Amino acid sequence: MELINEVKGSPKAIILAGAPGAGKGYVLKGLNLGGLKIMNIDNIYIDMLKQANVSLDLKNATPEERSKQAKAMADANKQFKGDIATTIEGKESFILDGTASSSKQTMKLKDELEEAGYEVFMLYVYTDLERSLKQNQDRFEKSDGKDRSLAPAIVLRTWGSVTKNYDEYKNAFGENFVSVSNTLEDEKLGSLDAIVDKYLKPYSPKDTKPKSPARAAYSAKQKEKANKEITALLSDEAVANIIDNSVSKEEAQGKLRQFLI
Repeated sequence: MELINEVKGSPKAIILAGAPGAGKGYVLKGLNLGGLKIMNIDNIYIDMLKQANVSLDLKNATPEERSKQAKAMADANKQFKGDIATTIEGKESFILDGTASSSKQTMKLKDELEEAGYEVFMLYVYTDLERSLKQNQDRFEKSDGKDRSLAPAIVLRTWGSVTKNYDEYKNAFGENFVSVSNTLEDEKLGSLDAIVDKYLKPYSPKDTKPKSPARAAYSAKQKEKANKEITALLSDEAVANIIDNSVSKEEAQGKLRQFLI
């Protein structure tokens, strides 16, 4: 069934939320969304990295490559914002394939879409921090160099942000919200320190410029704050709410079908 042909009246937008490697594509798989526009800044970013001759194995980037990455991301963001604006202006239905790690930007986009006459839905996919890091670590090699592996510190921060945003998104989207939990079946590491030792330390940036004392102190303070937040999120109590309120892949797909009719 061509779901896009059933879209009537208001244009529809589906916002995907979840850390890298959460399995958002896995949940969408099986839905015939061939006619629905999918927007992902990664497609632009990867093309720009290739044009700059930067390896997509970003977890092992050199200082020169990190500088080129930052420029490529800034350029990709600028182009992507223009693409989003054009899509909204044309009243096209679409899927925004991203992490929704910034609640401020996501809620702003939701408001803009609704003001433009869109119906907006969020598919939120939760996964363990360790699974997210493991999926990211293996992505470049498993894709034979065709897909990028991010710096694990970025994955860590993104996981923390999107996990923290769960309640805000659930409340804001109401009936147009569904979450799926996609967690590790294997035994997980017990602490943030153990996770950092295994997934972050082997890829710590090398040959970085030394920071000023003030900058180093600020960075250390921000890192301590972030680590406390993530440690709290790693507790069973913090994620139990997400897991308990999540549904199966099939139930989520059913809700998406209803939204698109």
